[in-house]
Amino acid sequence: MDPTRRGLKLAALAAGGAALLARGAAACDPDAMDAHLTAVCDGALAPARAALDAALPHATQEERMAMQRALTVANGVCSTGDSVAGARVAAQLARLAGRIEGRAGIRPGDLDPLA
Repeated sequence: MDPTRRGLKLAALAAGGAALLARGAAACDPDAMDAHLTAVCDGALAPARAALDAALPHATQEERMAMQRALTVANGVCSTGDSVAGARVAAQLARLAGRIEGRAGIRPGDLDPLA
């Protein structure tokens, strides 16, 4: 086979593949993807928020301020659809709630995870 023809065939194949990839990417709805990522982020934060609500009566003023700052950050990253940052903040919030509960003497059996 002529090297020029082979190069043309490879170029045509590459162009066709690129066109298919571009068509697939255009089919994605960015707004729907953002909404889904926001829902995932909010879902990750829900248990941490519940733990904070349970720990709030036992929190110091400094801890309450830290909770508020973290919740503000969490709401911000979730509204932008950054589920990775949302998961990181959720873990930090849960750790804070755990420290408060531990200091207050709340045993794991005292918490109702389904409440």
